[in-house]
Amino acid sequence: MSAPHDPGPDEGRGVAARLVYDLNIATVSEATFNELVAIMRDGPTGKPLTPEAQWRRAYHKAMFHRRLVGVQPDLLGGKPVTHMHKAAPGPVVDWKPEPVEEKLSRIARDPQATFGIGRPALSPEEQAAVINGAANWLRIAQRVRIAGAFASYDGRAERRVGRKGVIWRLCSPVFADHTYVYLDPTGAERVEKIVMVELRDVEPIDDALLVPVPFHP
Repeated sequence: MSAPHDPGPDEGRGVAARLVYDLNIATVSEATFNELVAIMRDGPTGKPLTPEAQWRRAYHKAMFHRRLVGVQPDLLGGKPVTHMHKAAPGPVVDWKPEPVEEKLSRIARDPQATFGIGRPALSPEEQAAVINGAANWLRIAQRVRIAGAFASYDGRAERRVGRKGVIWRLCSPVFADHTYVYLDPTGAERVEKIVMVELRDVEPIDDALLVPVPFHP
């Protein structure tokens, strides 16, 4: 498989093989010329992956192959069909839509509520307590369980309660009370689900990791 931006034999790579440094017409030094030719021949040098990024790539690949049954080619030249194992069903959630009367009453009390149900925000002291309490376990690849959620208007947040996953990325200091979680697939899910959740809604668990972590002490 060709790498992205691969110049290929008929493009930059082939042209670079025919270029020769000519002092009579050159506008750059020979060292700069050789560097430019190397870029044409080999393509731009990609930024090396961090250990965390390498782990994320390996984890995603392992999750895919764990569910993969096989690939069935099409005899008539169509697209091949990928067959996947079904995962265990997700947790049962007894979420129900908000009654219209309650919604109208809530909007009358707070016009901003029309944009979602939400829940009271944490005070600065409560937020600091949550962040400090997660300092001992909040790291990439930590197995976690979604233990809570805000009240959403369509139940999408509530349906995540009880699901397991791994800490995928850490948020910037601006959102230090949030984190990204790569959820384990449930049912017939094929596409990975990476969600941003509040730290107060996440609890660490001791489940074994699918892929070893090379970057933690």
